[in-house]
Amino acid sequence: TMIFLYDLIIAEMNKMKIQLPKISNILDPYQNDPTIFYDHYIQDIKFEQTVIQNIENQNITIDACRFDHVSFQNIQFEQAELLDIVFDHCEFENTHFLKCSLYRVQFINCRCMGIEISDSLLDNTLFDSCNNAYSNYGMSSFKKVRYENTSLENSGFIQCTFKDIEFKNVQLDDSDFFNTNLNKVDFSTCQINNIGVSENMLKVIIINTQQAMTFLKLLGIVVK
Repeated sequence: TMIFLYDLIIAEMNKMKIQLPKISNILDPYQNDPTIFYDHYIQDIKFEQTVIQNIENQNITIDACRFDHVSFQNIQFEQAELLDIVFDHCEFENTHFLKCSLYRVQFINCRCMGIEISDSLLDNTLFDSCNNAYSNYGMSSFKKVRYENTSLENSGFIQCTFKDIEFKNVQLDDSDFFNTNLNKVDFSTCQINNIGVSENMLKVIIINTQQAMTFLKLLGIVVK
């Protein structure tokens, strides 16, 4: 038991430090008025047990808000800024973030299947215990981002820039990382069957012994 606890402590110490969202303990309740999403600035609001749908907007800033058990349907934000946000047990259906900036954003126990966060910046962002299968992050930049206990199967990280990214206990089967530099990315706790990578972008990656055969096949190396 002591060894197990020691391993947990060491693993926690080795985690990349991600800044937490800065949100007030006192937030105004959402008044079920979807027109606020056509304003340019939303701040200090708690959204709870509601549906937000059929919204398309540019240059909106959502600042220091909480979304608890919120369903997003048919949403497109372009050049939006999400700053200090927590999404807890939220569901995203046909949701697109294009050329957006996410700073200190957390997705906790969310269903994000098919979500698009493309050509965007993710900075100090956490996805924990989420279903992000079939998601698209093409041409996005990642700085201090962690995916933990999350499904990313059949997802696309095409032409992305990684700077301090962590994958912890993540399902990455059938996902693509073409034209994305994977230098020093640690996949050792992940499932990575049939992932697609660019050979010239591999350099130094961190994998476990069982995963080594997967990458040997990617490199065209046959072990007899």
